[in-house]
Parts: sequence; structure tokens; C-alpha cells
Amino acid sequence: MPINLTENILVIFKNIHVFQKPRFVGVKTGRTVIIYCVPSNPSLSAHVEWFKDQAYKDQLKNSQRISIMEKSDKINASIAIKKVETKDSGTYFCKLSSTLGPGTELQVSRYTEPQTILMRSRVKDVFIFLQALLLILCIVVPLVQFYRLEKKEDAVYEEPEDDHIYEGLAIEQCGGADLYEDITALARDTDAAWEVESPDQE
Repeated sequence: MPINLTENILVIFKNIHVFQKPRFVGVKTGRTVIIYCVPSNPSLSAHVEWFKDQAYKDQLKNSQRISIMEKSDKINASIAIKKVETKDSGTYFCKLSSTLGPGTELQVSRYTEPQTILMRSRVKDVFIFLQALLLILCIVVPLVQFYRLEKKEDAVYEEPEDDHIYEGLAIEQCGGADLYEDITALARDTDAAWEVESPDQE
């Protein structure tokens, strides 16, 4: 009875696992990315297929940017994507015969010049400084206004030096001493207590 080699290979692959290395790749645009498809039995040779995303509809083929390496008894299957772009981001799956790999996620971000990064950092520092300055002004300005208002209110009222002011009264000389004229007739009714200092008092 002839032995069907293809059937034997399929039976063997049903009993093995397929791994992908690496499981995650994050690079800038313009780089080259290589993903390996590794069976648990490295001595097996098999046909490899590569797919992008989990729908397995977009099968990848060899092109100017994509290079697919088949699995042999000496080397592992692999796919190389040259000059990657942001649109290349996604999950890539390999398939050895009928066994699928777990997938490798590729994330491609745009390359940013160091000078651009430095400029953005300086602009950010300027915004932080302006925010701090505005915060200080919001605190200091009301305090200054309150201090000026309080000082102005204190200047409106000044306590007189004397308790009573006798403006316009004539002064008579009596025995070498100064006496105020009798102001009883000029006094008005008031609740304030009058204090008249005698010349003999010191």
C-alpha cells in the first residue's frame, strides 16, 4: 500500500504548535520589519502563508516591499516588510500547512525630527511659565487692591490732637495769665463733657 506523504505531513502538523517571533513590533516609518514563523518541530519543512488582520482575507505575496521566506529543515519561515508605513500597522498571522500562528502586532508611527521634539518641549515650557505667571497675578493683584483700599480708609479719619477747639475766641490777660472768655453764652447743648484746664494746673 503506497504511503501518501502529504497526508503524513498534515497529520504531523496537527500535533505541533506554531509560534511567531516577535509577538509585538513598534517601529518608526522607513524601517524594515522581520517576523518569524516557528513550528514546535523545527526539522519540518512546510509551505507558509501570511495574512494581515484576523479575517485572513488579505493574503500577503512577494513584492518590492514584501519578501516571504519558506520553511525548510534549516531555516524558519519569515516575512520581511521593507520601508514600513503607517498603513502597514496591524496584526500579521502565519499559516504552516493548516496550522495558524498566534499573530504578531505591528505598530508603525511617523518619524519625528529631534529638533521638532525640542521645539515642542520649549513651547510647552513657555505655556507652563505663562500659566504660573497668570496664577501669581490673580493672587497678588487682589491683595494689593485690598491693601490700598484699607490704607485709604485709614487716611480719611484722623483723630484730633485736642479734645476741644476754641476757634475764634478772644483771649484776655489777667494777672499775667491767659484766660479764655466766658463761652457759656456761646455753648450749645451737647452730650459731650467739657473740660477746661485751669492755668494753675500742670
